[in-house]
Amino acid sequence: MTTTLIDEPVLATRKVHIETWGCQMNVADSEKMLGLLQGQNYQLVDTPEQADLIVLNTCHIREKSTHKIMSRLGVLKELKLTNRGLKIAVTGCVAQAEGEKLLKRAPTIDLLMGPGKIDELPRLLEEVKETHRPAVALGFISGRGDHTHETPEEIAKSQAAAFEECQHPVPSLVGRNEISRFVTIQQGCNNFCTFCVVPFTRGKEISVKPPIVMAKVRSFLQQGAKEITLLGQNVNSYGLDLVENGRLTPTADGPFVDLLRELCTIPELARVRLITSNPHDFTFPLAQLFASEPKMGKYFHLPVQSGSDVILEKMKRKVTAADYLRRVQWLRDAVPDMALSTDLIVGFPGESDADFDATLSLVEQVRYHFLYAFGYSPRKHTAAVRFKDVVPEAVKTKRLAALNALQDQITVEINEATIGKTHKVLFLYPSKKKPDCFYGRNAQFQLVQVESKASLVGQELDVCITEANKTALVGTLV
Repeated sequence: MTTTLIDEPVLATRKVHIETWGCQMNVADSEKMLGLLQGQNYQLVDTPEQADLIVLNTCHIREKSTHKIMSRLGVLKELKLTNRGLKIAVTGCVAQAEGEKLLKRAPTIDLLMGPGKIDELPRLLEEVKETHRPAVALGFISGRGDHTHETPEEIAKSQAAAFEECQHPVPSLVGRNEISRFVTIQQGCNNFCTFCVVPFTRGKEISVKPPIVMAKVRSFLQQGAKEITLLGQNVNSYGLDLVENGRLTPTADGPFVDLLRELCTIPELARVRLITSNPHDFTFPLAQLFASEPKMGKYFHLPVQSGSDVILEKMKRKVTAADYLRRVQWLRDAVPDMALSTDLIVGFPGESDADFDATLSLVEQVRYHFLYAFGYSPRKHTAAVRFKDVVPEAVKTKRLAALNALQDQITVEINEATIGKTHKVLFLYPSKKKPDCFYGRNAQFQLVQVESKASLVGQELDVCITEANKTALVGTLV
């Protein structure tokens, strides 16, 4: 008797193009989606014209975000006329905030998915294929804020799935290097600042369990990464939900410091970076960790939003300017040459000239290496949309220009002070425009440019700084 072997059908390779707006968290979400799609035999392509599936991963932080996505969908609609099999997915925070209203405005959408439903992407694509109708998945991660219902078997299963996910390399969507990778450790926010839409698009805070974080970090290091950036809407509050629900044992330093200390023991890891944070959750033990762990670097992003106590209270930031400066002092006591950056909003409702002057004064006092400044824009669902005393756009524009001019001056002074000094630089990627030129960052997160005939990518080398400008340092290898 002979047995005839029937080959299993081989799935045809499909092509996906992913466009990502917004923060590093969205980049990490896009990379996770790419990993899921690779499991469905999708291959990443550079242009929408090559794709069978286009994913638009959106951000809802700034004003007119919905207008931008509608404009992009208008362009892609023409592409769909020539490629009948093309599918378009809108994911991320705009999808969550606008919901099915977006489908009514843009029937060209085949799949609408919020950031809490990424794991459902393969199922949703299959649903679109079977029903020929748009598939929708909105809402937040199931079980958010309540882990007590999980049995030991369910916990083991979820961790095993995460470990399995880590074994399949996913390329970086930053597009320039594989040396620095993002790992999401926490998402959502419980703070409800009056200007911020994050709690309405990402939900309440939920933390990834430490063993899963460690597995993902080790996976990226095995693939060649040297630097890991831990992501969260508020990384400082990492693990507090796990402690509250009995999944972590409380410690004196807190779960975030415990996690960082464990990560720093990994020999292959050169640097750990953190984005982003809320100063009211920033702890003294975290500041001290920078002094004892060189892998933490000498840079921290600490958003303040305003230098005025009046505006900080209206924003519901839970700190005063003095509280904020105390945390800055903790960091600089730990590391005297600590570099800081921040986020600032100008023109928040009710902001007076005196309030804005307080912001300028804070910037002069802290002397940030750089900052991200924005004119206030109202966001649906947030409390601030109901505030009176709206600041005219012309005033916002003038204040924003003054703030950026002040920071530019400080940045140039800080950068020029590095000339003649030697810095250890982790090289991340080659220049796209200039041959034999490589870019890296020092411990203070300053961008450093060096010319070399041999590739420097992935190496941590001593560089003597010879030139400096607003955007970068220029140096030579020691």
